[in-house]
Amino acid sequence: SSGINAEYGGAGENKENIESYFHSRKGGNTSNKTLHDLQLEELDHNKTVKLLSKVKIKYSREKAALFADHCQYFPQWLIYLQDGFNLCLYGVGSKRQILLSFAKKHLKHRLHMVINGYFPNLTTRDVLTSITRDMLGSEGTFKSVQDQISYIRESISSHHPIYLLINNIDGSILRSEKAQQVLAELASLENIRVIATVDHINSPLLWDEHRAQLFNWLWVDCTTFDSYEDETSTESSIMIKQTGALALSSMTFVLRSLTPNAQGIFRLLANYQLECGADFQGITFQDFYLKCREKFLVNSDATLRTQLTEFRDHQLIKSRSSDGTELLHIPVDLKILRQFLDNTES
Repeated sequence: SSGINAEYGGAGENKENIESYFHSRKGGNTSNKTLHDLQLEELDHNKTVKLLSKVKIKYSREKAALFADHCQYFPQWLIYLQDGFNLCLYGVGSKRQILLSFAKKHLKHRLHMVINGYFPNLTTRDVLTSITRDMLGSEGTFKSVQDQISYIRESISSHHPIYLLINNIDGSILRSEKAQQVLAELASLENIRVIATVDHINSPLLWDEHRAQLFNWLWVDCTTFDSYEDETSTESSIMIKQTGALALSSMTFVLRSLTPNAQGIFRLLANYQLECGADFQGITFQDFYLKCREKFLVNSDATLRTQLTEFRDHQLIKSRSSDGTELLHIPVDLKILRQFLDNTES
């Protein structure tokens, strides 16, 4: 009994000491300085690649042995694919070279297509068009994505198998519900085989039970420890000068976090900018407010100003002054803006 009481007493004393420790350090000053305040020189992409090429690669012999070990299973992979499974390669390190090596050794005389999911300008329509035009020989046009999928479904049944090698099926552009649904429907078609790689730890959350059944994945551990040099070549960095190639990925990511009304306001501005073409200099706040009112997206100019402030914080829009009048515009190329609208259309 006394032993137990002593133990509880010790625990209580220890708790008081812990609370005293954190209390004594309460209210410390927090710096508001950021890395951007250092005003470091920004490197261009080519210079960055040149500098990184001088970095000595560690454990190259062990990585090569691991790569060779994975290659031994290629014949087994082919059997899995022929049996109706699709392969999902996971593990630490880039798996791009594994995919290319598999294609070179076993798909040389088979129809196949490599899709880089990390590419910021990629759209599901690009994927479908490549299949219908380049592999099925169709020169026709399609009204919708579903029309294209229906055409592929009808044509593929009497066709040789087509192998789709998707590097980064969990890439930021392909994570949308729409993109994953299109890929899942493709993967479920007769005579289409999919080999995909994933790198995000939460990638399996992309697929609900229905999509998982459509994909019919067979999971393969393909750890390589290779650097993600190609996959990260278009990622944003405050140390590297930015280019338009990143704009599409950035806009798509930010818009997903906004309310439906906010998304509608941004798309309205994007469509208007596309309609005006290359001569577009911007639209006045009042004109844009009237357009938003017509679409029932805002009920007051204060609401619109609040939303525009959020857009500016995310660097989605910019303002320029012309004869004392503020003009709003989206600072990206028309081609990227068109691709953005194609990717996010409902």
